[in-house]
Amino acid sequence: MSTRVLDNRESQLIRLAWGLSILGFLPFAGIALSLYFLGNENGLFHSLFDVFKIWSAMVLSFLGGIRWGLAIAKNPVPTWDLAICTLPPIVGWMALFLPDSYTILVLLLTYCAMGAWDSFSINAGIAPSWFGKIRVMLTLLAAAAHVIVFLALF
Repeated sequence: MSTRVLDNRESQLIRLAWGLSILGFLPFAGIALSLYFLGNENGLFHSLFDVFKIWSAMVLSFLGGIRWGLAIAKNPVPTWDLAICTLPPIVGWMALFLPDSYTILVLLLTYCAMGAWDSFSINAGIAPSWFGKIRVMLTLLAAAAHVIVFLALF
């Protein structure tokens, strides 16, 4: 394994990516914990649950966009990769119409699948290694938030 020194610009980019990723996770954490502690009998529960699942679907769309960007960076652009990149937002959107517990399970599984896909891409050299570290951490955190929300439903 080779070790290389990051230049200042790349270090700033990585710090920014980590910071923005954590900021994107904060709604997951805040809403999941609120739902868990409020309990499903609270009048705010269903509104907050809707916000959580919509945020989750939106982030899946963002992750699909990242995959799209990675796909079009290849030369030639593999059309199959572009088609697969549309699956995360479609699955996220369709999950919004399922019963609540199934919604959370489908979103959870989709996040785990995206995390695995991104990990394989890092190992294949399609994305930089620092991206892999972010994606592993954020996949675990997002999955934990979804598990907390699932538990809060019951």
